[in-house]
Amino acid sequence: ARAGIVDEQMGLAAQQAGRVHRVAVTGPHLQAVAAVLRHAAGLLPGARASRTRVACGAGEIFFVAPDALAAGEADADLVLVDEAAAIATPLLQALVTRFPRLAFATTVHGYEGTGRGFAVRFFGYLDAHTRGWRRLTLEAPVRWAPGDPLERFVFRALLLDAEPAPDGEVAARPVTDWQLRPLDRDALAADEALLGQLFGLLVLAHYRTRPADLRHLLDGPNIEVFAAETGGRVGATALAAREGGFGAAAARAIAAGQRRPHGHLVPESLAAHLGLVRAPRLAGWRILRIAVHPALRRRGLGSALVERVVAEAAAAGADYVGVAFALDPGLLEFWRGCGFVPVRVSVRRGAASGAHSALMLRPLTAAGEALAAAARQRFAAQFYHQLAGPLCDLPAEEVLALGAGLVPREARAQAGERRELAAFAAGARIHEACLGELWRLASRSAPTARALAMRVLQCRDWDEVAAACGCRGRAQVLALLRRGVTVLLEAEGREVRGSRAGPMPGPRP
Repeated sequence: ARAGIVDEQMGLAAQQAGRVHRVAVTGPHLQAVAAVLRHAAGLLPGARASRTRVACGAGEIFFVAPDALAAGEADADLVLVDEAAAIATPLLQALVTRFPRLAFATTVHGYEGTGRGFAVRFFGYLDAHTRGWRRLTLEAPVRWAPGDPLERFVFRALLLDAEPAPDGEVAARPVTDWQLRPLDRDALAADEALLGQLFGLLVLAHYRTRPADLRHLLDGPNIEVFAAETGGRVGATALAAREGGFGAAAARAIAAGQRRPHGHLVPESLAAHLGLVRAPRLAGWRILRIAVHPALRRRGLGSALVERVVAEAAAAGADYVGVAFALDPGLLEFWRGCGFVPVRVSVRRGAASGAHSALMLRPLTAAGEALAAAARQRFAAQFYHQLAGPLCDLPAEEVLALGAGLVPREARAQAGERRELAAFAAGARIHEACLGELWRLASRSAPTARALAMRVLQCRDWDEVAAACGCRGRAQVLALLRRGVTVLLEAEGREVRGSRAGPMPGPRP
């Protein structure tokens, strides 16, 4: 239980930092770290304080959002991260990479949320990438006496100490043993052991799980709960929300930004950001969470559970199943393998996750197919232009994965294009003289040329592209681009010749 003692200690640490002049305090939002700044201001004689900054002499303590701090928008001699469990692990890793002196504070069990999922992932990263890091644990209660019976009751009632099934009880069971099924929520609420295992999996899988999530799981009016279960043990779980089904007037209001219905993320996003007015009228399901027991991962249980959710959605008359998540190459590959296609990427990074979010769809009906096709077309029309603007910092691996099979209309073959590209490949054209042809080639064939994606589509700096591609400078990158264009043109030429030649003649009788 942090109860403010951690905030006080972090404030004290900031005050006693010695020769450190710039101390950055970060957290999921300003309110989360307000106590740290307040305690520091109270401990510094003659301090000048505002909502976001405490100054004293030549030193200052200031708040910076975690995504801005990781992006290099502020510099600091020391970084203090409060409520670290509420920040996605990749963003915390970026802070570790960028700053040599940091302190992280989080709740492992408590009312603000559980940090055990954070601990499992982040501690392993620290073990592998830092030396001599220290873990300090607050054991003595602050708000209550040790062994307080009311506190024990609250922890049990809110499942603040929920744990998944022990590894040894699930690891030996083959995937075929697990029954994939929807759960009756009233029956789940009555089965404390099963509910505790299921919620324990959700805690491990997500970087922050709060008591309110338990209430939503059991009482949310549009929530469906699924599990892979055998012998009273939960091996995986998934939560899905029923969305859409609005009338014509409501759909127009959503598309115009005049209405934002809570809990209908996919239809609202498709209507408000892609202009697909019919999207809110269709019925859809969105997979909110999916969690697989650590001892059962990479055996196909997660994708099998997704298929069970999709089958249930189709039986219920849904037009599509959607999913939204913070962009990650592994997650993108997982959902694509489950038959989902990307239809939107947010132009801004999430403050908590530090990543752009992706929206993917899997159509189930003819109306869903038409919606997904229209969404893909709108996505293609914007994505490649956004790569040189708001998505210029997207990792090249994510650019290539999102661009696979996505061809904007203006990227169709143009007359004389091959001649110009061949001239560039031969060294007869400079890079700047054929940017249009290179752009069209990169947007058609980006998965085969990482350098093309970074330099031509994202307009990355030559030195940055060189570092990412293992080159020593611009000249080597240009040589790499020319070789890549040559390979692509040769492959395209073989395809054209093969289509003209027709099938190979068979043997004579």
